[in-house]
Amino acid sequence: MAYALILSSDKTQSPGNGSYSLLHSIILWFRGFVPSQVRVEYRKIYENLVFYTITMPHPAEYFTKNKIGKRRTLKKFRRAIMLNNIEHFLLENPLREYLNGEWSMGNNSCLDESIRTKAYLLFYKEPFRDFILQDMTIALSGVQKAYLNYKLMSVLSNFKLVNVIGPDNQLQDFWDNFMDETGVPVCVTEDFDVLARSDIWISFEQTVVKNEFDGVKIEFATKNILCKKIKKQYNMKYMFQKKLMKKLGRGLLQRFEHHILSEFLLNIIIQGHDLTLPEAEKLLGLNISVINVS
Repeated sequence: MAYALILSSDKTQSPGNGSYSLLHSIILWFRGFVPSQVRVEYRKIYENLVFYTITMPHPAEYFTKNKIGKRRTLKKFRRAIMLNNIEHFLLENPLREYLNGEWSMGNNSCLDESIRTKAYLLFYKEPFRDFILQDMTIALSGVQKAYLNYKLMSVLSNFKLVNVIGPDNQLQDFWDNFMDETGVPVCVTEDFDVLARSDIWISFEQTVVKNEFDGVKIEFATKNILCKKIKKQYNMKYMFQKKLMKKLGRGLLQRFEHHILSEFLLNIIIQGHDLTLPEAEKLLGLNISVINVS
């Protein structure tokens, strides 16, 4: 099983609308039958990160071909996919005009999972790192046991009060133990009115509520941190380390949306080498960053 990044060739200059000699017109007509060049290269970034790059004609060139030229070009592409045993590929945006079937990360991305299990990291970044948590109340909604790791519990133990919005019987024993160990009171409720008495709200799942919330909301579904009072918004995303950026090359990085490329590279490692998400993130040197986008 192999993976590939499908790149677009440079856009060729249009010949314009000027007059042509008969000979030139005949040459252009014959060129319509000739398939465009399809170039395949093998890239080894790390021992566990290898993929192909396949360079296809820019749409401006592809659509100058007649039906036969287009069919021959696509045949060369399919042959490159088959000969190199490529199961998944990612298209550079212009190529979506005439190619399809690319890899999709689906609804649950690696970043979705990572930010939920590493929620504690956010409190060491803007806008939280200067907060005095001992004077604040935090609310959690949509939380699952898988997200309640030791490091997040250590952060929650610094708050004055923890409000958990969910069914009363869900994780009740867990929160009872948390109160016994930390002395921090926990209010488990299904009433979103507690948001009015909370300074920070961590929403693990998409939640639509009528209640106004004026505090700082961590919204994992949209990967945003919303600070309504100070009118600021932050975005959670993966960031490449300089070492990986250098190996991939700036030219390659600029061709794809950052979040999609990072997910694709993680997928190569996880599926191709049976590694866990934390192991794959460590190998690539991917870190979760919080970017001010307001």
